[in-house]
Amino acid sequence: MDRGFVMKTLAVFGDSLAEGYGLKASDALPAVLQRLLRAEGMDITVHNFGVSGETSEDGLARIKTVLKSKPDAVVIEFGANDFYIGDEPEFIRENVRALCKAFLDKNIPVLLAGIKAIPDVGEEYKAAFDRVFPELAEELGVPLFPDVLAPYFGNPLKTLMDGLHPNESGVESMAQAMLPHVRLLMKKA
Repeated sequence: MDRGFVMKTLAVFGDSLAEGYGLKASDALPAVLQRLLRAEGMDITVHNFGVSGETSEDGLARIKTVLKSKPDAVVIEFGANDFYIGDEPEFIRENVRALCKAFLDKNIPVLLAGIKAIPDVGEEYKAAFDRVFPELAEELGVPLFPDVLAPYFGNPLKTLMDGLHPNESGVESMAQAMLPHVRLLMKKA
């Protein structure tokens, strides 16, 4: 193991995409990231703070639990449920900003897992929503994984029967795409 990474912890904080909706815990994004990072020789434990159905506002309500775990770094992954229920993009922006700042204020590096709204939400809403994550990442000076849905969404071989959530293959694709960003994040931790 690389001694530069001894006893590091990463929290993946988000919704069903973090939790691993419909999957075994060992197939959820945090577990797959942990497996990939350990395969590279990094001694990292990745904790799953994903809860299906949650919005960024719900995340704020349980942020103390994540902070109490004292992670060395955090991936913040919210937004899908926010746009599904039609929360205003500015409301989402304020919530995600507050989530990021809670960790940054404690000198915990953040990777913001962005998300782009699906076209079904309407052009005007989609345009406003899709600006939230890139603009926040720039404003706060945090790295951005541009779109957590992109590695699997729309591919029936990578989704569950609902066509929304990733299956094991979809999670593997998400984790592989996110891995370079997480690797850099852990170097800051």
